[in-house]
Amino acid sequence: MNCFSCDQPAINACKRCAKTYCDQHGNATYCAECLEPSSAMPSFNLYRGALLVMLVGTAVAIFLLVRPPGETDGSPPVVVGRSTPTVTPAGGSDATQAPEPTSAENTPPQSDGTEAAGSETPGADVTPPPATPEPTEAPGEATFREYVIVEGDTLYDIATATIAPGDDIAQYVEAIATLNGWTVDTADLQPGETMLLPPLPE
Repeated sequence: MNCFSCDQPAINACKRCAKTYCDQHGNATYCAECLEPSSAMPSFNLYRGALLVMLVGTAVAIFLLVRPPGETDGSPPVVVGRSTPTVTPAGGSDATQAPEPTSAENTPPQSDGTEAAGSETPGADVTPPPATPEPTEAPGEATFREYVIVEGDTLYDIATATIAPGDDIAQYVEAIATLNGWTVDTADLQPGETMLLPPLPE
């Protein structure tokens, strides 16, 4: 075999490109072409791929700067937080809300040009609507208990200390978590905060 670059007998084959070469066109490992600095540079496809990745990254960065994460198109933001349980009065119906007072501004005029009866007159005293009585608990109705969380508390510790005799501990722990808007695995016990406990059986 002859050298790839001249007619002299080859003494070795390049470990990179497998070309045969003589002692003047290579060393003990590589041929003269593979030893040139230009052959050590990455291929054009590698440059093109790196450029494409940079362009995509730049586009994503510009998008996040123009519209930060969490921004909505006019709709109110969604607030994620711990929900508080609501206690409904006896009978299962919600408390009645007081009716909103009507004013002359939102009362349309009648066809004869006079204002509707009952509209407010500037300068006249406005009598507030009667207050709606707060819902009261029926006699003998069980109420939720409160517990102040201390450092190191767990749901099972609290349940063990407050459970009624004979109750199932697993069901009681699940009831505590549900009442406070948690699950057993995601309970958020913050020292100093007050949590609710199920009522004791009568």
